[in-house]
Amino acid sequence: MKKKIFLILLVVIMVSAFFINGSAEATYVLRFGHVQTDQDLFHKAYVKWAEAVGEKTNGDLLIEVYPSAQLGVEEDVLEQIRQGSNVGWQTDPARLGNYVNEFSVLYAPYFLENLDEVKKLLNSKAIGEWIQKLEDKFKIKVISYAYVQGYRNVLSNKLGKNPTELKPMLIRTAPAPVWVATVNSLGCKAVSLPYGDLYNGIQTKVVDGCELPYAAAAKLKVYEVAKYIIETQHIYQLNIQVCSADWFNKLPEDYQKILIDECNVAGLEVSELLQKNADADRQFMIDKGMTYIPHKDLDVNAFKKAGGAVYDDLKLNDAREAVYAELGKTIVK
Repeated sequence: MKKKIFLILLVVIMVSAFFINGSAEATYVLRFGHVQTDQDLFHKAYVKWAEAVGEKTNGDLLIEVYPSAQLGVEEDVLEQIRQGSNVGWQTDPARLGNYVNEFSVLYAPYFLENLDEVKKLLNSKAIGEWIQKLEDKFKIKVISYAYVQGYRNVLSNKLGKNPTELKPMLIRTAPAPVWVATVNSLGCKAVSLPYGDLYNGIQTKVVDGCELPYAAAAKLKVYEVAKYIIETQHIYQLNIQVCSADWFNKLPEDYQKILIDECNVAGLEVSELLQKNADADRQFMIDKGMTYIPHKDLDVNAFKKAGGAVYDDLKLNDAREAVYAELGKTIVK
């Protein structure tokens, strides 16, 4: 009798959990993954996005958020997306630039300057054309690009304030062409290492340093293995959320709008928070013993001038001109 009662209770608990999760009632389910931990601010923003979408669709569109690369490696997930699976992923312009080259411009040197520019570009006609090309040719749908981690800066065991002084440095970066070209334009030599090998790479002197936003650098404890913060601000880093175009286009139109709008809302909110936290993250590393070389003390004009070659080499001048026209910016050469 006790065994029977236990089994009944177990079934009730399992059924209750199933309905609480929402998948029993949802018509549409998006399994969204990323590489950050469940403690990362981006993950918490994705959970807020999921909650808002669930609320506005009365539970009919469910987003399940999977941190720490639980859905697999990015290449495999993007292939699943192209095949029409109900999965989504946090990617970046460098990765999408492998499909539609124009996306790479978003990570070219000194292209974007602040969060206000990102906000202005959420309805960009130029970027909208790249998004449509990505959807039509590769079946990848961009949901949002409102998730900004902030400026990437050089953290190194060698000191330099201009491209000439940075020449002796080996700086770790990601392996996409625009990452490598942008870091090389600073004068140093870009070295592609996996993200997980970054700390050990500096510690064992495989590289002299790395380039990261302050939040990521503090979290990875770069202050334990590098001496200098060189505030180059060479990339203003945003991330892009994508899903299958085939899956997205099966959603009712109002659900499509809700999915995009709420992703943008959560993205701008977390971006504002990261921006507010940047000074504190930098100060934390200074307090841990790093020497800070502020942006104003660098030869920024020399860095920007050197960065012009990246636009030429990667054929990004037209993309830059199209976006700058929308922002009302001029190209400084």
